[in-house]
Amino acid sequence: MSDPSKPARHDPVEDLTTGQLRREVARYRSVYEVMRALGGTLDLDHLLDLIAGKTTHVMEADRSSIFLIDWDTEQLWSKVAQGVRFTEIRFPMEEGLAGHVATTGEVLNIEDAYEDERFNQEWDRRTGYRTRSVLAVPMNNKHGERVGVMQVLNRKKEGPFTEEDVDLLCALAGQAAVAVENAQLYEEQKKSFVSFVETLSTAMDARDPITAGHSKRVTAYTVAIGEEVGYTEKQLEILNVAALLHDIGKIGVPESVLFKDGRLTDEEYEIIKSHAQHTLNILNKIHFDREKQEIPMMAATHHEKVDGTGYPLQLAGEEIPEAGRIMAVADVFDAITSRRHYRDRMEFKRVLDILDSDSGTHFQPDFVEAFKKLPLDRLVSILESGNMDPVEAEDMVRFGELTVQGLHDLLKKEEEEEDLEDEQALLVERFRHYYRRSVDPEREELD
Repeated sequence: MSDPSKPARHDPVEDLTTGQLRREVARYRSVYEVMRALGGTLDLDHLLDLIAGKTTHVMEADRSSIFLIDWDTEQLWSKVAQGVRFTEIRFPMEEGLAGHVATTGEVLNIEDAYEDERFNQEWDRRTGYRTRSVLAVPMNNKHGERVGVMQVLNRKKEGPFTEEDVDLLCALAGQAAVAVENAQLYEEQKKSFVSFVETLSTAMDARDPITAGHSKRVTAYTVAIGEEVGYTEKQLEILNVAALLHDIGKIGVPESVLFKDGRLTDEEYEIIKSHAQHTLNILNKIHFDREKQEIPMMAATHHEKVDGTGYPLQLAGEEIPEAGRIMAVADVFDAITSRRHYRDRMEFKRVLDILDSDSGTHFQPDFVEAFKKLPLDRLVSILESGNMDPVEAEDMVRFGELTVQGLHDLLKKEEEEEDLEDEQALLVERFRHYYRRSVDPEREELD
């Protein structure tokens, strides 16, 4: 029986066990939090960055990397290395410590990487980083198949990574593998959908060699404007699909009208106009997931005008989906800078004058302004994308120093017979060289 007059004896063993238990509870709570976070995104790039960041924190390491296995090329690739910025690296699957884990499925726990001959020191030499301790474990999916390698570098506490660390990283790697596979499946489904849409759009354009490439160019201009006004990546993906499908309704227009080599009659023009309603009808029959349900209206309203005089629904202002208002600028620009059966490209200054004069009636001014802020080299790369002869690199550099608005200003000065600086005059000359090289002098210009 203990003597109450004496102080209670401190039991260090009990304290040690309690401390270990608390650490275990805290770390596995962290794993749970990571699991919850991983379920919140299907974007692979964001997911890899999230995994690396959470793993670095939970493992109390200096940085983390996720290497995924590309079985087709037998390579490891990564877009994530905390503390070092790069887009994507690839290397043979058998190379380095990560390669050893990928090929064997073994766990590597190394106190000093430089003492292991499998360690590739090249990355350290290139970045100035000094790798010391390394813990690398395989990422196995629910079928036990390896999909990648999770690696943490430089334990912040003294000494090598512990067995507890190994167990924890293996738990994280298992959850990460499932999340990565789900994200990859989502990416594959998304790629398949976009590939189908692009094929459908290209097939539509290919019906007529004269207008081939129209949908692709309109899409490129539309996405460029979307980027300029601050669209998110997800918004741009939806905008891209809507733009690719904007002319799908032309499948309902007779070829005798669609490909007529000459001016359209009023009746024929009404038939052509019907393609926008056909687009809406066709796309409304397709099941789009929740975030893409507005695509039919986006695609079908590219001929609406902000003053309400467009077609097919005579919508005005903000009644028109924003994507439709953006596409209106892109579609008209491509139409009058491209060859058609009955006329050739319009002079470029006149094209930009039309965008300006119709701003506020046909077009939303914000989107015309955004279009004219685009770098000229980007516009030229889209404008000339169908030409077999590439634009010279020196000229692309020159164009990159100016915006579309900047070129418009130079063309106005030239028309008013103001002197241009030598470099300005050369830029205008080189732009005209490319713009006019596909013009047929026998064809009349658009009235």
